[in-house]
Amino acid sequence: MNPAGAGDRRGPDPDPRTGRPGEAGLASVTDDLRAFLAAVTGRGELRHIPPGTALFGEAVGLDSLTGTLLLREIQRRFGVDVAGEDLNLDSLATLGTLAAFVAQRARPRGSS
Repeated sequence: MNPAGAGDRRGPDPDPRTGRPGEAGLASVTDDLRAFLAAVTGRGELRHIPPGTALFGEAVGLDSLTGTLLLREIQRRFGVDVAGEDLNLDSLATLGTLAAFVAQRARPRGSS
């Protein structure tokens, strides 16, 4: 991988899953979110939920506390302030909508 600005290329290397600079791979983000949900709730079965699963519905059952923890973890891991960028929080409807929102806005790995 070339460092940013090396040679004829400018900016960060593209993500190998998306091919786009500065975007995290959707599959990788989805898996990270699943793992976090399983860890924070103590429910291992959440590692296998489909993208269309409602986060605040019966299947996952997030409440305001776990939702806040999830948003803080997203900001820590991916540098994305979901609440600051999505005032209606529509991105929190399902695992898939949240993963897509984060993947589109995530800073490249290793950047601050």
